[in-house]
Amino acid sequence: MVSKEGELLEEDYIKITPEMWRHCVSPGANSLDFLILLIEKSYTNYLNKQKNNLQFVTKSIVNPPFVVAVTGSVASGKSTLSKKLKLALQEKYGNDNVDLVSMDGFIMSNAELDDKGLMSQKGFPSSFKWDAIVNFLTEIKRRRPKVPYRLYSQTISDLVPDKIAYVKQPDILLVEGINLLQTYGKQKVLTDFIDLSIYLDADESLLESWFMDRFHQLLVVNANSPDNFFYRWVKMPTTEADRLAHQVWRDVNLKNLHEYILPSKERADLIVKKCRDHIMTDFYIKKY
Repeated sequence: MVSKEGELLEEDYIKITPEMWRHCVSPGANSLDFLILLIEKSYTNYLNKQKNNLQFVTKSIVNPPFVVAVTGSVASGKSTLSKKLKLALQEKYGNDNVDLVSMDGFIMSNAELDDKGLMSQKGFPSSFKWDAIVNFLTEIKRRRPKVPYRLYSQTISDLVPDKIAYVKQPDILLVEGINLLQTYGKQKVLTDFIDLSIYLDADESLLESWFMDRFHQLLVVNANSPDNFFYRWVKMPTTEADRLAHQVWRDVNLKNLHEYILPSKERADLIVKKCRDHIMTDFYIKKY
């Protein structure tokens, strides 16, 4: 029997297996190379569409940045993959023409979440500043010279104090975050600004395992940082720290996945299935 999710994929997406995508790339190339190829093809199609739609009217049109969204569950590998994509695309299009922004920078600070009683919902739609996200993406598409945004640190699990970065008119902007395909309240839909959306999909058992791996890494990094958010767990017995981390996964991240992130998957242009060690296997390309 085919699951509801399987029916969705069969009806709306074309499945590209490893046997299929290996025929599309050079010998010895891997799944990352195929994903980069898909992005490059999509970017070329975007430029052609802009030319066909606008340049027959005026020759002075400057294309808005091509926005690629990388989304998926907590611990699905969004940040790591996005950094790899940025480097690969910069190699082809130039360092100044490709940039990367994390939507974590648009979450409320821990202090603000505490004040509003939302700390237990950190990462949920209610914890993000949606107006700021919409304004940011609007300014990006308007090709403003310098568009500011806040930086978030996984190490301290909070916004970096007094730290502002800028996007400076790239041709391609990668944005990564859990909320990019979601809708919230009466806000403008973020997909209005996105030209290619990629959803990283993996079994929940793998996601939890990857979450725990990252948790353990953060404990090591902050072993001598008493002011750090994670230091409280450093001093606990390992079994107790792990028990609490698994509880956070179940009560916060898994709930967020089921209620908000997974329902947005069907809006993705491309679903990438991952297996052990974050290896990308199957690709599902939307038919329309």
